[in-house]
Amino acid sequence: MEVGNLAEVFLPEHGCELISLNEKLDDMMVFRNWFNEQHSKTTSIKVKAGKRTSAQNGKFVGTYAPYGYKKDSGNRHKFVADENTAPIAVRIFEMRASGVGFRVIAAKLNEDGIVSPREYYYQGKNVKNPTRSSRLWNENTIKCMIVNEAYIGNIVSGKTGTLSYKNQKTVRKDTEDWIRVVGTHEPLITPELWERVQTLSRKRYKPGRRKDNEGRLFVGLLLCNDCGFRLRSNVERRTRKDGSVNRRVSYMCSTYGRSGKNACTIHNISEKALIELVGDNIRACAQMVEHDEERIINAILSEQGKLSYRNSYQNEWDGHAKQIEKLDTLIETLCTDKTAGLIPDSLYKRQIVKYEQDRTSREAAMKVLEKRINSLRPLSTNASVWAGMIKRFINLETLDMETLYLLIDKIIIREAQIVDGKRICDIEVIYNYVGNISALGFNER
Repeated sequence: MEVGNLAEVFLPEHGCELISLNEKLDDMMVFRNWFNEQHSKTTSIKVKAGKRTSAQNGKFVGTYAPYGYKKDSGNRHKFVADENTAPIAVRIFEMRASGVGFRVIAAKLNEDGIVSPREYYYQGKNVKNPTRSSRLWNENTIKCMIVNEAYIGNIVSGKTGTLSYKNQKTVRKDTEDWIRVVGTHEPLITPELWERVQTLSRKRYKPGRRKDNEGRLFVGLLLCNDCGFRLRSNVERRTRKDGSVNRRVSYMCSTYGRSGKNACTIHNISEKALIELVGDNIRACAQMVEHDEERIINAILSEQGKLSYRNSYQNEWDGHAKQIEKLDTLIETLCTDKTAGLIPDSLYKRQIVKYEQDRTSREAAMKVLEKRINSLRPLSTNASVWAGMIKRFINLETLDMETLYLLIDKIIIREAQIVDGKRICDIEVIYNYVGNISALGFNER
């Protein structure tokens, strides 16, 4: 079609003539072009089918083996450990699992003089690296490594494809369309280490930055007990008489912040109080595990602990479902008022957009929670992993983002109450792997 358009329309319009040395340009050219198109399409289908079959059989069909592996000399579709780089790959996972950032890991590897993956590949070929990219480790290289399932013995193929045999633009496929084959080769790391690293990767919320570059530690971790939405941070700055500035960071329910007290209550709590409460809770857990690890693991494995972890997700899901019902009622009332002429068109449009955005975000959160509930792993492994991690924080002095994300899944904030003239705010710490373990003897405040 493109050749016909070029020869019959485009070139004559520009005063040019197309002369072909191989084919006669006559009325049959359209049919010859069509047959060529069909041949290209059929060939593309056959090639893709062959690659898909190989991938489904657990064969590696890519070009480069992951760092830490090399292709088997007797079977280029299979990985074997590279004795030179395998220990470095394991070291990267261990550093990440301990809470070290991507940039810090890359800087440490460069400092130790370790050759980057691409440079190491070309050195093995005894050729000069032809690329103009940096020869050093960088954070993107580390990020790609820690999500590669090859390190636990799996091969995942078909992550990308092309739009069509005509358009070779690369597009990323949905996760459901990936081809995953388990146990194709010897893993370099344990499943426990893999889970610890992925726990950090799943934390997509990053703390905001103040003007003084101090991070807001708990952004993304705090949930309102009543409406199920996250708490947002608030910074108050007051100038003292001596000219110094006092900064106070606190958190409040985002639903309350958007829609007022008719939607939810404030659920206000200061960052200073959270640091004290959460830090005490982590140290108490670590001391308890250090004192009698076997008893704690057995207690977590009890049915009560199992239900607590699952129910924490279920309660959050139920909270979103209730709020969606309220939003549906508000939308219906808004439409009725608009029809009756009780509210102006501008207010109707603003409110309907806000309600729909709120509803969409809650539905997305419910889908994530459903996946978590359905994919809960047996607690036998999770309890041991958690116990091994928490023990390292028995002498915790300073809370940072990496520690919080490594240990904690979320923190549920209840509305404060006045008891005997004192303001009491209950919090519920939900740990990664084991959920809420307050039933084991931890008192929340």
